[in-house]
Amino acid sequence: MAVFLQRLRERDKQQHFAISSALVLCASPLGLTAALVGTLLIGLGKEVWDSFYGSGFCWYDMLANTLGALAGASFILLISY
Repeated sequence: MAVFLQRLRERDKQQHFAISSALVLCASPLGLTAALVGTLLIGLGKEVWDSFYGSGFCWYDMLANTLGALAGASFILLISY
């Protein structure tokens, strides 16, 4: 568990979280479901690209993408009520 939390504290993971949150917020006028799916597909595409041309596919990056997207969606839901 400590290794898991340590990985999520890395700057790269924080960037994944922040960018995914921002993407959901920016895309939310298209609908929350579309914003979530689109954001997660962008994150997946980035990781697939990394697997061929970058540092390799990272499940922790995908976790940070997912958590960021959910945080952005939660914020949208909170301010819409």
